[in-house]
Amino acid sequence: MKLKVGDKVKFLNQVGGGIVSKVVSSQIVNVTDDTGFDIPTLIKDLIKVEPLEGAGKLFEQDIKASTPIEQHYQSQPATKEYTDNISSLRPVPESRNIDRGLYLAFVPHEQRWLITGDIDVYLVNRTPYTALVSVFLQTDTGYNGVDYSDIPSESKMYVATINRDSIASWSKGVVQTLFHYDEGATVLSPVSADFKIKGSRFYKEESYVETPCIDAKAIVVSLVKLSDVKSVATIEVKASCKEDKDEQPKEHIMVKKAKIMNPDNILEQYFIEPNVAEVDLHIEAIYSNCKDLDDHSKFEIQMNFFSKCLNDAIINHVQKVIFIHGVGAGVLKNEIIKELKKYKGLHYFDASMAKYGVGATEVYFSQNIEML
Repeated sequence: MKLKVGDKVKFLNQVGGGIVSKVVSSQIVNVTDDTGFDIPTLIKDLIKVEPLEGAGKLFEQDIKASTPIEQHYQSQPATKEYTDNISSLRPVPESRNIDRGLYLAFVPHEQRWLITGDIDVYLVNRTPYTALVSVFLQTDTGYNGVDYSDIPSESKMYVATINRDSIASWSKGVVQTLFHYDEGATVLSPVSADFKIKGSRFYKEESYVETPCIDAKAIVVSLVKLSDVKSVATIEVKASCKEDKDEQPKEHIMVKKAKIMNPDNILEQYFIEPNVAEVDLHIEAIYSNCKDLDDHSKFEIQMNFFSKCLNDAIINHVQKVIFIHGVGAGVLKNEIIKELKKYKGLHYFDASMAKYGVGATEVYFSQNIEML
């Protein structure tokens, strides 16, 4: 709804109304009430009063109304009934979809003004398997179990609706997952993914990305990619167990760091501990369709990604970043060192050989960094 100075409006959530005296922004106007006071008000909390004919007559009396929500997705009611909580993902081409895996999605009710209003929290299962999930939120004293359920393949589960004052309670947590299917050659490992989201991210419009499979803009946290999930048993393993009964296959519980999709600080995806990041610059790790690229194109993509991570580290005052560049002919490493030499206040050297061999460079950042 667009308003201009002079429009007569009614308040949605309280008695009264007034005249628009100033358009403050695309989201806020000043409303002069009957007493002459200017009241800054969100446009979504107002209804324009049309001339008193037809539907305009409805506004002759003071009424309270709930805020209308313009949405591009199917809202889920806050109920524990299975059929209400679970809904299918929107089928879209693979090229426009998120990778196969499990995700946490924060979907604003108000899709036009993403940084206002309530937010629906969903678990998104974009895998061919049923996901058995448990959600825990971290508190000052421990963890609270929020929800648990099985989510069918290519479906999303409504978890909760939170208001802006409750965002902090969803800043840290853990999602545990088991994958179930009727028949297959392998048994997939259970996964435990801990997530951490800065509260300030919810108040930045660029944090919300268009997500076709849920048909809405959302903050999307990647809990685990299906390609990263290991198997704990295969047909071959079972056969070997029959031959040697004393040797049993060991179960591996996979612990993953959740990654936020398209964050404004790309480096946050690679934190391995507070203020320390580890970035794999191998082309397969940063670019999915690399088979048809020539060597020069691969090199340019790697250097562009390195520069982005380096800039984010400087801007966000990161303490240390480990860049894994591999060995090869040494071209990528030499170019990285050349770039690092352009800055005053950076300290760099070969990373731990025991852990990375000779294929990684460790960079420390001081508080005062400047170009030479």
